[in-house]
Parts: sequence; C-alpha cells; structure tokens
Amino acid sequence: MSKSVKELHQKRTKMWDAAMDNHNKYINPETGLFSSDYTEQRTCPVCNDADYVTMFNKAGGTYVKCSACTMVYINPVFSDASLKEYYNNNHTEQSEIVELDEDNFYSHLYNQGLTSILDAKSSAKSILDIGCSSGVFLDVASREGLDTFGIELNKSEYLFAQHKGHKVYNELLENVEFKNKFDAISLWDVFEHLKDGRFYLNLLKNILSDDGIVFIQIPSADALAAKILQEKCNMFDGLEHVNLYGVATIKSLAEACGFEVCSIRSVISEIGVINNYLNYEDPYLGNTNNKEFIPNLLDEKQMHDSLIGYKLQVVLKKSSK
Repeated sequence: MSKSVKELHQKRTKMWDAAMDNHNKYINPETGLFSSDYTEQRTCPVCNDADYVTMFNKAGGTYVKCSACTMVYINPVFSDASLKEYYNNNHTEQSEIVELDEDNFYSHLYNQGLTSILDAKSSAKSILDIGCSSGVFLDVASREGLDTFGIELNKSEYLFAQHKGHKVYNELLENVEFKNKFDAISLWDVFEHLKDGRFYLNLLKNILSDDGIVFIQIPSADALAAKILQEKCNMFDGLEHVNLYGVATIKSLAEACGFEVCSIRSVISEIGVINNYLNYEDPYLGNTNNKEFIPNLLDEKQMHDSLIGYKLQVVLKKSSK
C-alpha cells in the first residue's frame, strides 16, 4: 500500500511550523487576532458585496462567507505593505519538500496539470509559471519541449530555478515587461494568495496569446474536507490563503474578466484525513490507511465526479463573446 496519511503529512507539518514562526509575530496576544496595524477591511473579491457571514477565526485571521455569492475570504486582510514584509521573511520549506518529492505526490499533480494544459492547447510552445518556486513544474514542462519562463519573488528559489536554465524573473508580475506573449500561463497554488484576483486575471489576458490558456490550481471552498473539518482544515491558514474559491465563484470571476472555462476538475481527495477525523483522531496525524473511500458514503471517484476534492484544477481561455 502507498504511504499512510500520517507519513504523508508528517513532513508537511515542518512546512506549517516554519510558516507559523513568521506568522505569529503579527498576532495581538490580547485578542488572538492579527493586529490592526497590519490589516484592512474589504468587500467580497468576486462580487464586491459588503455583506458577509463570519465563519471562524484561525491562526490570527477571520474567514467570512459572502452573503451574495458564497465566496470565502479573509476579512480583514493584510495590507499590501504588510504582505510584502511577510513574504520577504517567509520560509522556503515548500520548495524543499517539492524538490525531494519522495512519494511523487507533486510529480503526479504536475503531470496531470500539464496534460490538461496540452489537451486545451496542443500547439503550446511557451509557458509562464507564476510563483514557480524552485522550478519543478517548469522542469516537467521543459521535458515536454516547452520554452519555460517563471516569476518567483523568493530570491533563493528564483536563483535555483534560474540555475536550472529556466528564464525566471525576480519581480512582481505587473512590473515585468515581456518580449513575447505566452501560449500557456500557470498558477500552482498561487491564485488563492492574491487579494485582487480580478486585477491579475485581467493582467494575464494582456500577456496571453490570442488562443492561449490559463491553468490555475487552487484549494477549493467546496471541498468535502474543508466543510467537514472547517477550522481544523489546513486549507484555512489565517493569513496566506486570502481567497478560497469554489466552482461557482471561480467561474463567476473568470467570466467577469473575459474568460471562459475549458475544463475544471478536483484533485486530492483527503479521504484519509476525513476518515481520521470521523474516527475521533487527529485528521492529519491519525492512524488510518484508508485513503480510497469514506465508509457508507462515497469513494474517490465519486468525490471527484462531484468536484468536492481538496483542490480544483481550472483551465481558462479568452472568451469568444
């Protein structure tokens, strides 16, 4: 049998702990919430409605759900200046885990995502990966013959990706002047970190070839694991995952920005995590080996057929309307 749920998550605990070391210094110890010195209020990032229902507090942040469109987001959110400071001091544990990838977890996802990209745009010659980290996905794309470009703000990860031969920029996307447009643009677990998704989707349209595609992988607010575990779910980190889209809300935002959805599917079931929780154990460090079905409820195929897996992989193209 493949590695247990506990084994898969033990090494990811290192990443969470490293993030919390940086994270906790922004929290007001009297309230348990982020200090107002770093935050600002906002309206829904999808429909701009100001009415919301408070869901819960997690690690200093407050998650809310839009009353109009059901979008889940952090409010108040860190200001741009505070976010920049936070990310400049953030850890590199994620890139280290992805580079090692002892269980081929990321390799499987990246190959799955590249297949979706090439299914939508078989003639793709170039790809830009935003938030490319150390360049592992670009390695996969390069092996398929694509000309690889990346954006990475972490200096050490940028240098590592550049050393591999990828053309990488250590700048915000909006500050880069590209000489060419791209056949494909990918954002792996990045879009949920962007406060203004509308701004960035409109920006992507300008650097995308006429028949190019955008690939986005995001944690899903529709995920069964998120709805069952709620604040115990790692999807809710309180600070970095500022916007948590579901199927309806990512479609709504894409259409508002002049895109149409080519394909959408869910990946990563988190069935083992759910089974641990339903067995009254730690969801991530419990003892179940069952990652294939929730007894008397559903199996992995049924979960993904219903688009309630942990993450969504979405392929967009410019609307013909």
